[in-house]
Amino acid sequence: MEHSNVRSFMLGVGAYVICLLPVVLPIFRPTPAIEAELRLFLGAGLALVLTALVMLTAFDAKLGDPEARFLQGLMGIGICAGFYSYLAPTAQPQIVLMTMIWIALGLTRLKAWQVAVLTAVHLSIYLNAFAGSLMNPADPLHANAIYTLFEALALGAFMYLRAHEYERARQERQILQDENAMQAAALEDAREHIHTITARDMDTIALKFPFFKEELRSCKQRADASETSFWAGLISIDHFSELSARYDEDVVKQLVRAVTERAAGVIQELQLGELDPKRPPIGRVGDGLYGMILSRANLKGAETCARKLRQAVELHSIKTAAGLVNLTLTVGLIEYHPGETVDELLTSMGRALENGRLHKLDEEVQAAKPKQDLQPIKAARGTSDLRLLHYKEYDAPVH
Repeated sequence: MEHSNVRSFMLGVGAYVICLLPVVLPIFRPTPAIEAELRLFLGAGLALVLTALVMLTAFDAKLGDPEARFLQGLMGIGICAGFYSYLAPTAQPQIVLMTMIWIALGLTRLKAWQVAVLTAVHLSIYLNAFAGSLMNPADPLHANAIYTLFEALALGAFMYLRAHEYERARQERQILQDENAMQAAALEDAREHIHTITARDMDTIALKFPFFKEELRSCKQRADASETSFWAGLISIDHFSELSARYDEDVVKQLVRAVTERAAGVIQELQLGELDPKRPPIGRVGDGLYGMILSRANLKGAETCARKLRQAVELHSIKTAAGLVNLTLTVGLIEYHPGETVDELLTSMGRALENGRLHKLDEEVQAAKPKQDLQPIKAARGTSDLRLLHYKEYDAPVH
């Protein structure tokens, strides 16, 4: 049960205590029998149990009755004022007082129509209990019954008007809260827009270098605090200067944006970076050069990321205003070692990228070398020409 519900429940317990005191104390005559008092307390106990169940199951919220204030008032008036009306020999102000206690208990939460319903329930109980005195002018209790009736009507009207004012105040407060929430959301959107303009490269989703470096520093601090490691690296678009000279500025922007979006997509797919969309793991380091932070990667994850990144770009052409353009990438990755500074880490990332370029160049040179034709094995002319063949010669062509 929530704190507000506990407070409302305890207020209900207090209201029952106040309303039942006139019954157990010898305030009026005749004193009710013990059996009548036990029934009254049993009814109050059952009402409290029902109220607690409604609050515990959050059924009060489904009924639109916060903290079960209307339910408590309805049962309280029926049990306390109703029972007191039948026990009292005359119409007494205590009957009206009990009803007002229950209405006042939830006045700040009750709607005006709910107060009207509670007042109507009270009046119906009162009229039924003292109909004889009200309808018989010769009854010596007639004047007292009429006075108590007008008292109940006046206090009921006053409570209705107060409930209407509270309801209007709640509506105005809700309007102000909604407006405040809208303004807060607009302010947050403005802050995000300012951060986007300030922190991100306008041509891509990547962070500007100072913010990327700061993100790298934050990742280093988290790794040092948890005594863990992470991977970071550089992505280079091969022959970027030639691409810039060949295509106009809009096409180049389309190319670099596609590369950064695909890189971020691969990192997100493999769940190797931060999950916060406001903190992209990609940063612009130079022309056609982008850094990436794999804060949740190990060696296998980093290798998988590099392979999938190259596949995502090199195996799928990029659609631009100049048509489909094919790109190749060079990726260099390095693992952070505890104790390294951010500048040392950036230097290591640069060396890793250079090693990747050299390795790629070696592969291109090897692929460019022409294959040498192997000489066929001469047939043996006698036992003197027989020899053991080297294992490589088993694949040589035989004529």
